Amino acid sequence: MYSGIWLPIVTPLRNGEVDIDALQRLADHYSRTEISGFIALSTTGEAALLHESERVTVLQALTDVVGGRLPVLVGVGGPDTRDVLREIQRYEHWDCAGYLVSAPSYVCPDQAGVQWHFEQVALATERPVVLYDVPHRTGVAIAPETVARLLEHGNIVAIKECVKDHFEQLAGLPVSVLCGTDDAFLDCLLAGGTGGILASGHVCVDLLVEVQELVRANRQLEARDLFARLRPLLQLLFAAPNPAAIKAMLAFDHPITDETRMPITRASAQVVEELRRAREALQDLRDAFAGAAN
Repeated sequence: MYSGIWLPIVTPLRNGEVDIDALQRLADHYSRTEISGFIALSTTGEAALLHESERVTVLQALTDVVGGRLPVLVGVGGPDTRDVLREIQRYEHWDCAGYLVSAPSYVCPDQAGVQWHFEQVALATERPVVLYDVPHRTGVAIAPETVARLLEHGNIVAIKECVKDHFEQLAGLPVSVLCGTDDAFLDCLLAGGTGGILASGHVCVDLLVEVQELVRANRQLEARDLFARLRPLLQLLFAAPNPAAIKAMLAFDHPITDETRMPITRASAQVVEELRRAREALQDLRDAFAGAAN
């Protein structure tokens, strides 16, 4: 289940409010693509800037459209474990596939504290738990040794890993490793990773899936070539605070605005112009790849 490309779907906004219609249109569109599942209330979904009622609204709107077509993981995080557990209990009312949970942010516990945090999470639900290692946001990493100990809990099944140096250390553990850093996706796959939770899936999921298929087929040179041609786009998608560039790119082709919630600012005019050119280059890459495949 925890393989392929999972989409941390954006939360469209219009005039300061969540645009439910746009969210549901996007969800329906991506349900028909090659993604393996959705992440609701992710970093890319600006979950930290949504009010509690908005988070519930987003989750309900997403599950109404997706239904049983694809699994939906719910992102949960924060500095206080007790608040995280209360949030999980709130989401137990929905038919979600499990939870993507980050280490406690800001308070910077040691590894004993990180382990305790996730043990409480695992005990609070029977649903699957995906660890989220994103130290550049939380201030603390989840050490591979801590992951190994946490796997004693049967419902801890995967990790979204943003630390490139951890890929090979995690490969020997009985856990699905999903890349969380878009431009490190190929490195993760080559180290034995099973897929990725990638914001760039909004833009080029077909080519990301193809990279993974080439690796699976042991066609590494072709995978490296395709990914090298994708990398400039992946880096551009994070040239503004996430998800500003993603939303600007989506606004070219979908009925959504590029609006973000402050203090996340919209992508600048310069970045938008670079994205416009990248969109054209992306189509050229698709055409070239299709021609080579034929």
